[in-house]
Amino acid sequence: MPETYTIGVTLLRLSLALVAALGAGAVNAIAGGGTLLTFPAIVALGVTPLVANATSTVALWPGSLGSMWGYRGELGGARRWVMGFAAPSVVGGALGAWLLLHTAPAWFARMVPFLVLGATVLFLVQRPLMRRLTAHRAVAERPSASFLVAQFLVAVYGG
Repeated sequence: MPETYTIGVTLLRLSLALVAALGAGAVNAIAGGGTLLTFPAIVALGVTPLVANATSTVALWPGSLGSMWGYRGELGGARRWVMGFAAPSVVGGALGAWLLLHTAPAWFARMVPFLVLGATVLFLVQRPLMRRLTAHRAVAERPSASFLVAQFLVAVYGG
């Protein structure tokens, strides 16, 4: 029998979702990881985890574009890196989206704690990884194969 969520949407729940959305936007603008706020808020509204994941990702997408625009000056001189990361990002994101669309909702709900753990780990290693990436960028004109593989895996997760 399919899992059903029957929590009523109240003004309080919608207010909490709004606070989570505003907090997620602020967190994403500073350091990323806003999904860790929006996903549980959407699930608390009674949406299945699979749909909540997709909703959260789509809802935060405009903010990602805004961040890219805001940091466009920081990308000066990194064109080869940006171009190098584009293909694994697009292919990994498409694969991740395909996997999400072809995953049974009950199975996805069981995976959620591990996915949240993975997102938390990525959030925690973000700063040291960026330091390493920045140091590496000063030496190499293009990202290494290990960075491209890591980007692909992160994109699959994000897709």
